[in-house]
Amino acid sequence: MSKEEKKETKIGCDLDGVVAKHSLGGLWVKIRILKEKILKKTKNKDYYYPKTKLEQTVWKLINWLRVPDEEGLGLLQKLKNENFTFYMITSRLKFNYPLTIKWLKKYKILSLFEEAFVNIGDENPVGFKLKVVEEKKIDCFIDDDLEVLIKLCQTKANLFWVVPGHRNGKENHEGRITACRSFADALEKIKRSTL
Repeated sequence: MSKEEKKETKIGCDLDGVVAKHSLGGLWVKIRILKEKILKKTKNKDYYYPKTKLEQTVWKLINWLRVPDEEGLGLLQKLKNENFTFYMITSRLKFNYPLTIKWLKKYKILSLFEEAFVNIGDENPVGFKLKVVEEKKIDCFIDDDLEVLIKLCQTKANLFWVVPGHRNGKENHEGRITACRSFADALEKIKRSTL
């Protein structure tokens, strides 16, 4: 099959933990562990929605301090010329939308994607991603949140988990979810799977 005849592959990419890494390194890992312990203690299985102005300001700051995954974005740029089309699908909430767009423009990332979807309706984050993956007929989806990917197993998309620093990858018991070391590793595995 020639390059011209090759089927387009639609790849959905989460923003936080995939396209954008955290610049706080080990401190961020500790914050995430603490956040997950608090949610488990309250038996709250829902995602955390910052409600107060202070919580929202902290959330904005945390997201603003992220840095692009240069290796992954470099590979994404190359794959765009090989019948791969990319969609950013982030569950960031409405209060974070203006800063998210500003961050994407600051690092010249927005133009790498066919479309960017931000959860400006403040929907359940899992439901939001599920809806976009199905509506856009995404072939492959990359996320760092295993719980989101488990819910996405009901779609036809091939799923790739960028294992975050506070997890060891052994929690992945789903045969449909491929564990990856990084965004670039996920893209490499997707490229090999389409050959």
